Amino acid sequence: MTRIGTVMLCGSLASGLSACASDLGDDDLELTPVEEWTAEPEYEFGDQMEGDALFGQIRDVRPAADGSRIYVLDAQSVEVTIWTPDGTLTRRVGGRGEGPGEFSRPGTLFLFDDRFQVGDNGLYRYTTFTLDGEVVGTEGFPSGVGPVEPGMDIATLQRVFTQFQVFAMFDDGSVGALGMPPWTMAGEMPEEEAPAVAVLRASQEGGDWGLDTLGLLSFRDVFTLLPHPKYGDIRIPQPWIPPDHFQMDPWNGSVVISSSLRAQPGVLQLIEVSTADDTLWTRRVRLPPIPVTEDDIEAAVDERAPFLGADPEDSTAPLLLKRAIRNAFIIPDHWPATREIRLMSNGEIWFRPAGHANPGMWHAARKGDDEGPIRSVVLPERFGPMDVTATHVWGVRRDELEVQYVVGLRLERVGG
Repeated sequence: MTRIGTVMLCGSLASGLSACASDLGDDDLELTPVEEWTAEPEYEFGDQMEGDALFGQIRDVRPAADGSRIYVLDAQSVEVTIWTPDGTLTRRVGGRGEGPGEFSRPGTLFLFDDRFQVGDNGLYRYTTFTLDGEVVGTEGFPSGVGPVEPGMDIATLQRVFTQFQVFAMFDDGSVGALGMPPWTMAGEMPEEEAPAVAVLRASQEGGDWGLDTLGLLSFRDVFTLLPHPKYGDIRIPQPWIPPDHFQMDPWNGSVVISSSLRAQPGVLQLIEVSTADDTLWTRRVRLPPIPVTEDDIEAAVDERAPFLGADPEDSTAPLLLKRAIRNAFIIPDHWPATREIRLMSNGEIWFRPAGHANPGMWHAARKGDDEGPIRSVVLPERFGPMDVTATHVWGVRRDELEVQYVVGLRLERVGG
């Protein structure tokens, strides 16, 4: 059974959240007030060649609310390690396998007051642990929902079976997932005029799994096709047209969807939808628009040209290739407000303004706050924030050799 209940905003989300932008003019929104914060290095561990803190592929970092423990999910070692802030290892949890507490393809780590959960899209299950790392239980979920019958042809299967990737498990046992339409899995351009990908909630009733659609992420104009000399037409992303983005909130049973409004440069629209399909909160954050310069355009073209390839013996090919790439790009006057958001366990939504002169500039809006100021903080180069407590932002720093370090930066408001 499939239940469809799509949240409706500005009439329909089928054409993407950005369709709402035409309802308001540029002068209807004032710039969002900003509070300046600093982030000073205080904790760091990693790169101990003969010790415990050698990380391969950190997928997530979650600090306890009081800062006493740091939980690190490493996809390469397929384990969760638990640390004190000074870098003392206290526990290893997991490892590769299919037994209780083991992982195949871990993807998400969520830390709660009395437990933590790890999602596994390889074994299609969520495992819950105590804060000390003991296994509490395991709950499974399907790889998709739909009536699959023996001998069913691919076309029919793609029409009736919704494949998805799970990102969170809610308290009621339902899971938040992203739908995977056939054109996404096949690497093809969508044929729809306004292509979208569904944000889903999969839940079980009477042994059968059903789906509710919580929102649609617009993919309109996100990709373009360019000819490749060896592989034919290939799909590449547009540099200035990001898709809508989302983050699951298992702490509160909701999902946050973000959209950079094209008709209103510098405006980021945020929408929170509950698992019951109710719109809980909306806000538009407006920052000064950042123009797309000729240098930006040339850099984007130069980035793609080597990958698409050219005959090194043909001196005219590079120029023609660059011209073809430029003509395929949709070049707006301004950068999008952001490319993606990161929902933190303290209720803040962190995002980095696309095209900003300082790549370390980040902003944070508090979920549920309709019109208050957001905070602005410049983070160190090559540092990615992953979670925030009342006093610190925790994340991963990469050095020039791509070695990963877990880092905690102390947050202080400028002026006290």
